[in-house]
Amino acid sequence: MFYIMGSDQRIVRCARVSFAKDDTVDVERDKRLIKYLYQHKHASPFEHVIIAFKSSKEEFLDLLSLSIELPTFQVYYAGGYAWVNLRNLINAIERLPQRVIEFARERLPTTFAVIEGRDLEETDYSLDFAYLKTKVETSAGFVGLVDSLELGTAMDYHTFIVECPIFVARQWHRHRFGSYNEVSRRYVSYEPTFYIPPYIRRQATSNKQASTDEPVENSSLFVERIKEVVNQAVELYEEIIEHEGAKELARGVLPQFMMTRFYWTVPRISLDNFLTLRTHEHAQKEIRELALAIRDMVGYRGTDRMRL
Repeated sequence: MFYIMGSDQRIVRCARVSFAKDDTVDVERDKRLIKYLYQHKHASPFEHVIIAFKSSKEEFLDLLSLSIELPTFQVYYAGGYAWVNLRNLINAIERLPQRVIEFARERLPTTFAVIEGRDLEETDYSLDFAYLKTKVETSAGFVGLVDSLELGTAMDYHTFIVECPIFVARQWHRHRFGSYNEVSRRYVSYEPTFYIPPYIRRQATSNKQASTDEPVENSSLFVERIKEVVNQAVELYEEIIEHEGAKELARGVLPQFMMTRFYWTVPRISLDNFLTLRTHEHAQKEIRELALAIRDMVGYRGTDRMRL
């Protein structure tokens, strides 16, 4: 039995989020982009496609031994299935079972045409079923469920789109058992948007990294000053760009309140760990709201309690 989460288009979407153009479809350009990514070893977008196939423990251990030859190769085993992302499948394509390759070739026609050096003009291109299955807005941004591959194991996978302030995204990226692709201001030129807190929360006395819901004195004044700083930063950013300054440097003046957007593909065991930590009362309010939205969408199974 074989299962897949993703498509040819999923690879493109996770690559094009860098340009904030992941919601567009242009089949011929998409095909060429997959070829470009493959040829130039821009491999991270391939990680958002997940393949699971029925496997014995002996077959899995044989696959796992590939890491001796390919130290970066990763394959996982749960519920009688071997789990591998497309990046790893490509790296081990000559050693994986032929039945798995044939299945992946059928479901990812453009990608395999690129790998095998075939003409793309007459090749099919597989699409996602929808841009988002579910989307939840919070005070600090939104989270959307792109796709799921659920077989009742600790290695079930989900892909989300998250839009949030940069300081939240940097907390999020500390959860490293997963794959990320994020919008980049090296490429985009649209006017940045910002999260402005409704009030300035007071520092908690019992937890050095947390806050309370109580506003500090002169909270409204501080919020207005934040808006002033943000506006000044945007003006400087735009001025640098108008004078042909590099976007990759100009972005450095933009505050951490700036909104960013990223794709996150994560196995259930890591997702549950994220939910345990980020829905806790000591988690920062902004990321807690987003984590609670995810829990409402896909639930919490407690697989993270298996190990640290």
